[in-house]
Amino acid sequence: MKRFIAVAALAGLSATAASAADMAGPVAGSAYDWSGFYAGAHIGVANGHIKATDAQQPDGGFYTDTGGAGSTFNFNDTNVAGGAHIGYQAQWNQFVLGGEATWTATGIDKTITSPYFPLSDTETGKLKHYATVVGRIGYAFDRFMVYAKGGYAGGEVSFRAYDCCTLAQGVGYEQSGWQNGYAVGAGIDYALTDKLVLGVDYTHIDLGSKTRTGNNVFDDGSLGSNPETFKVKARADAVMARLTYKFGAGF
Repeated sequence: MKRFIAVAALAGLSATAASAADMAGPVAGSAYDWSGFYAGAHIGVANGHIKATDAQQPDGGFYTDTGGAGSTFNFNDTNVAGGAHIGYQAQWNQFVLGGEATWTATGIDKTITSPYFPLSDTETGKLKHYATVVGRIGYAFDRFMVYAKGGYAGGEVSFRAYDCCTLAQGVGYEQSGWQNGYAVGAGIDYALTDKLVLGVDYTHIDLGSKTRTGNNVFDDGSLGSNPETFKVKARADAVMARLTYKFGAGF
């Protein structure tokens, strides 16, 4: 999946660059030229919401978790996030078109006490990291530019349920995997110099839902006899400060 994201990012950026090369012309109405390849880093905060739903109760009952199929757990957490971005853009008059790929790690990690078995069970939801491949359209006011964006988002989401005390030893269920969805957002950039750009960016990502089945695992490593199935949904909102280096004025 990571290889797929990398290939998709390169393909998207290459297509954007080729299209921009065909349309590139003199920049009028803006003294600063935003055209060119760029790369940088970003850091900020992300608020994540994860919802896990018991999709199918196992035969013979359950070891961890809930009061029955359809029971839900909700996780909300705000934490630090940061990563890297790379892209290409071309300017025509005051309009700036481009494409960008990003990768962001997050500290979104929330553990709750089970509302169904509060004396013995805990549940944890995490958004470990996410990636985006988006198109961007901006409008330049000399060294200032405002932009909107939209495209693909994917991220690694995990859910864990753990029973510490009901049986002779603790037992847990965990699922973790990549989920696909979309990203939309907006931001503002300011060119500090001809090469260095400072910006603020907002991104909303929706990673949809994924249903997975897995075994319960006891503390001694043995497997429970009753697999459990959960559907996990995830979304997040992130605000980032960005520092970007612009390599040149395009082709």
